[in-house]
Amino acid sequence: MRDNIFNFLFENSSDAIFLSDLHGNLIEVNKTACDIMGYTKHELTKMNFRDLKTPKYRQSVGENIKRIIENKLYTYETEHQKKNGEICPIEIKSRLTEYNNKTVIISVARNIAERKEFEKQLLQTIIKTEEKERKRFAADLHDGLSPLLSTIKLYADLLKSDDLKNTNKKQLLQDIEDIAELAISTAKEIANNITPGILHDFGLAIAVNEFCKYVNNTKKIKIEVKTGEYLNEDNKLIDTVLYQSIKELINNAVKHSGAQNVKIELKTKNKQIILYYKDDGKGFDLAAIKENNTGLGLKNIMNKIKTIKGTCDFYSKIGEGVRFMAVIKI
Repeated sequence: MRDNIFNFLFENSSDAIFLSDLHGNLIEVNKTACDIMGYTKHELTKMNFRDLKTPKYRQSVGENIKRIIENKLYTYETEHQKKNGEICPIEIKSRLTEYNNKTVIISVARNIAERKEFEKQLLQTIIKTEEKERKRFAADLHDGLSPLLSTIKLYADLLKSDDLKNTNKKQLLQDIEDIAELAISTAKEIANNITPGILHDFGLAIAVNEFCKYVNNTKKIKIEVKTGEYLNEDNKLIDTVLYQSIKELINNAVKHSGAQNVKIELKTKNKQIILYYKDDGKGFDLAAIKENNTGLGLKNIMNKIKTIKGTCDFYSKIGEGVRFMAVIKI
């Protein structure tokens, strides 16, 4: 009975399965392995795992077998070269098992070409996101701080000159002091946009409530916030990523969606942090954004959540607003 179940699973698996001896010689393969690699079962069972590898990974076969034998179970990434020469990135999970009264290695191989392409796109998006942040930071310095410092220099040059007959020196010094105070305030605001002090001093719940209070005061949008069930005292990185993501969602709602109402709920439950967001804006075509590779803000949020090993989902349709949920394991 057990052998029948094994054979059924072996032959009907959607993943390629290889049985090999402890030297890497292939003993048995399933139909999926033959279909993927382009070889017949007869051809494959006369080959060694090294024969399937690209030159880059051929020398690692011995080391992989050694680790499988030592640990009984080993997962690794490699590359297989099909009969037609096509290179296929593979993730293999191997373990020791008994087959025909012998200890053999069973390896389940999964094509990860799509995942590798996603990782490539993810890296490109992260680079674009970082470049966008650098440009924003440079613009804040140029537009906000630089004019104030230039004005202080003009006043200082005026003080050094002899042309003060029609100028009140005391008033001039007061103006310089006022502009310097404004420059300090601007610098703090720029720094706060990068790493808010209130976030690190008082935590995410208070920081989110304060930010939403500030936005509500503009009367452009109404944000309802629930953070009473949130607790995370151990990981400042999670707080920072969630704070930046919430700001990005609200920024999109204010600038692009035309939303009148936003609801945000942040809570800790069953060793998980859950962020829920909803607005009543005009929404967007999620499929079109993914297909056309647009929506940098959307990808920015998703990438940030992935950096803290979280998962997230967007739901939106034209005229139905936006719903978003992120879940992070503590």
